[in-house]
Amino acid sequence: MSQEPISLLPVDHVEITIIMDNSIDLLMTSTDVAQRIRLGPHPFERAQPLAEHGFSALIKVQRGSTSGTVLFDTGLNPRNFLYNVDALEIKLTDLQSVILSHGHPDHAMGLLGLTQRLGSRHLPLLLHPDAYLERKGIFPNGEETYLPAPRKADLLREHIQVIEEVGPSMLVEDMILVSGEVARTTSFERGLATHYAQREQGWVPDPLIHDDQCAIIHVQDKGLVIVTGCGHAGIINIIRNAQALTGIQQIHAVIGGFHLNGPLFEPIIPPTIAALQQFHPRYLVPCHCTGWVATHQIARVMPDAFIASSVGTNFVL
Repeated sequence: MSQEPISLLPVDHVEITIIMDNSIDLLMTSTDVAQRIRLGPHPFERAQPLAEHGFSALIKVQRGSTSGTVLFDTGLNPRNFLYNVDALEIKLTDLQSVILSHGHPDHAMGLLGLTQRLGSRHLPLLLHPDAYLERKGIFPNGEETYLPAPRKADLLREHIQVIEEVGPSMLVEDMILVSGEVARTTSFERGLATHYAQREQGWVPDPLIHDDQCAIIHVQDKGLVIVTGCGHAGIINIIRNAQALTGIQQIHAVIGGFHLNGPLFEPIIPPTIAALQQFHPRYLVPCHCTGWVATHQIARVMPDAFIASSVGTNFVL
């Protein structure tokens, strides 16, 4: 039995500012859609934002006289997150809520900087309960990489209003939809085989990373804008899921991590790009963990849709 589409209110205007990403290029040319950092007459006498292996984006939506601002992920390093916030002159006091795409440190550890700056504001934080899981990667050569997670007790101590949801949630007066768990429908997006989580029975395989979620906005007469963190659910699964949740098929823009980096994922780049072409997106902005190989292949195959990401870019859609 099919579920009734969620009534996601269309917005007149959405702006997505990249606060943190893996790369920055101060010499990129601005367009009507991608507004790059303005150098000004003395660019090297003022703070310029930094890049790191992490992701954070500010999402502003407007419908008529109603507007709202949310933070999507917080990057890896609290100090670097705040540095970029100041360099980009972002007012954190305007935030209405925070969304965590998942619990990995390169998306969640910047929360400490946010709470230090805002103090006891009881800011709502929306996450999937699996975001608290301690995780690690176990690689074929036996090496292990630990992935510390946010702790609920720490969040509550900082007076964060924690909202745990497995399914979809609405924010900013029904103008932003958070997907919750993403339905897995493709044959080739099978998750991260080297990924493990600590549960009651100890360390167990956790390839699907169920807490992976995205933000979805419906731009009037243009279609869906989808913002992802890492895209662990698979970027094609994510887009299909957004279409199924909203009943809207038109894809205007996809911005964020597509998670196609490294030897485990490079084999699925061709079927991923072939599937992306079937959606006919107006804009594609691969960020963070998409990887050099996938990014360049997307740019080559879909040049009219591709836009390069850079820290500090403001996407106006």
